[in-house]
Amino acid sequence: MTELAEPFAMSQPAISKHLKVLERAGLISRGRDAQRRPRRVEPQRLAQVTDWLERYRKILEGNFQRLDSLLSELQPEKKKRKNKKR
Repeated sequence: MTELAEPFAMSQPAISKHLKVLERAGLISRGRDAQRRPRRVEPQRLAQVTDWLERYRKILEGNFQRLDSLLSELQPEKKKRKNKKR
């Protein structure tokens, strides 16, 4: 645990909590080697998360593109209204 916490500005209990979350999510696994508890990244599980994030990213990009289009369409109307008020 000390080795993991060393490069981060976090306490050992905070690192431990993060590791538990990752372990519950199946992204890492814990082994046993005498007094040590080595952790391993689970590449298959990580690949599943990456695939899910990629799909979600594409959905969000589509939503933002539609929002940009709508805002572009509304922009000239806003300018027209300002000009009419003058």
